[in-house]
Amino acid sequence: MAFFLINAIGPSPTMAQKKPVIIRHVLPTPEGDYPQTFRDKEMAKRFNERAKGEYVIEVYAGGALAKLPEYFDAVRIGAVEMEFSNWGMFSFLDPRMGLLETPFLFNNNYATSAGNKLMLPLYDQILQEKFNAKGVGMMSTGGLGLWSQKPVKTLEDWKGLLVASVSPVTSTLIKDLGGAPVTIVFFETFEALAKKTVDAAAQSAHGGVVFSFPDVCKYFTAFFSVPASAGYSINLDVWKKMPPHIQKILQEETARAGDWMDNVMVTGLPDSDLKVFKEKGVTVHYLPKAERDRWAKQLDPYVEKQLSSFGDLGQKVKKIAEEVNKKYPYVPDKGIM
Repeated sequence: MAFFLINAIGPSPTMAQKKPVIIRHVLPTPEGDYPQTFRDKEMAKRFNERAKGEYVIEVYAGGALAKLPEYFDAVRIGAVEMEFSNWGMFSFLDPRMGLLETPFLFNNNYATSAGNKLMLPLYDQILQEKFNAKGVGMMSTGGLGLWSQKPVKTLEDWKGLLVASVSPVTSTLIKDLGGAPVTIVFFETFEALAKKTVDAAAQSAHGGVVFSFPDVCKYFTAFFSVPASAGYSINLDVWKKMPPHIQKILQEETARAGDWMDNVMVTGLPDSDLKVFKEKGVTVHYLPKAERDRWAKQLDPYVEKQLSSFGDLGQKVKKIAEEVNKKYPYVPDKGIM
């Protein structure tokens, strides 16, 4: 009798609280990293609070659950539900992604940030068609400059320079500027610089700080060559099962994370990096516009070929770049670090 009484007054299965749908989110930066891991932890916290137990984002940083080159495939098959990465690196899976790393496409972080907002619908369509994923946000994570062991201020200074390269695009950039690209896995670049196997490395200001380049390179040339456009994507099946109000929350919070990151890239991050430069004795050379124009001209044939080879998509990306670059002209300042 007691058993039946307890069951009679206890909660029914329909009344029991549903378990939340878990979204496993991966990103390449390590646990504790600022700003990227910090950004996504905060994004997840805000989302989880607003989703009120219906959905929960769990953040896995630095290679947990999936390694970086596998991110698109992991999301596609549902091994993880969500990822953040620099999408241009996935040109080996779809050449159209490589357009995001077109050299000298954008003038600075301001232009890249504005361009990403306009390019998101284009790349969302590609993600849905090719990778069973939904693009829910894009942002700038900087642009490549040059870390070197001697000053590089003119086009002529590139001649004979051995430069570490981590992608076909950076190799083209280095070669067309007169240097000699040396393909090196990014986490082995510091050792190559320390041993003087190479003279320089194409890397962003903050990327160099993260990898301790100031210990082996005393010069950094800021000229915003290859933009680093990164984004969030989520498994398309998971997205379609989300209630509309949860979809709205996710898009709002990833957009908020992107706006925060865009601001950090042009305010707080350059200031903190410059403090490290000063402590380590690194000299920064902000490339003047006239000289950058000379460098960009060397890449014109490659850029035009790239954009034209992708037909309508290439022309749309070109139009977006021209629009935002007109609004945000190149100025030798912190916005190009």
